[in-house]
Amino acid sequence: MLIYFLFSCMVVMETAIDSQEAAFAKAILLLSDSDYGFLVSIAGAGIIAGAIVNAVFISKVQISYMIGLGSLFVSIGYMVYAFSNSFSMAAIGFFIIALSLAFANTGFQTFYQNNIPVEIMGRVGSVFGLLEALLIIITTVIVGVSVQFISIRFVVISGSMIMLAISILLSMLSMKASKSRYYQVGRGEVKAGEKM
Repeated sequence: MLIYFLFSCMVVMETAIDSQEAAFAKAILLLSDSDYGFLVSIAGAGIIAGAIVNAVFISKVQISYMIGLGSLFVSIGYMVYAFSNSFSMAAIGFFIIALSLAFANTGFQTFYQNNIPVEIMGRVGSVFGLLEALLIIITTVIVGVSVQFISIRFVVISGSMIMLAISILLSMLSMKASKSRYYQVGRGEVKAGEKM
């Protein structure tokens, strides 16, 4: 449940930072509409590249590393983007984010399916989905209001640093040797009363 919660917190921070993406690109990086459109296309190329690499190496990479390192590199991509001063740096950040998301999401979904008993999977997903949605609303409002009083770059950098801290904690917990049994593919169901 802790891994699920931390991954959800990372998604919340992603969404909150993404809400300022266009404003950041135009106000800070001074990108035109066509430049911004091209930046989004680069992210699309990153998603395709991530999906291909993921499909090729999925059987060779442990689920814990997919979640841990995938999440960590998503945060690093956001840090590169937050500190960028040019289109090329922002493009590198976007590509890293999109590429890494393929691994993080695949690892998390596999982890979820392997560890949540089928009979309560829907309920667990609904509870966490509701919590995630509430946190997204609250965090996005906080970020939006903060931008009105503080510089947009400071808000985006702060959000990226919070996400980095969450992803470091998520990486440390997911790659812990004592928790390796939770990352075995096809390990079967975990009993409802068993601790995770």
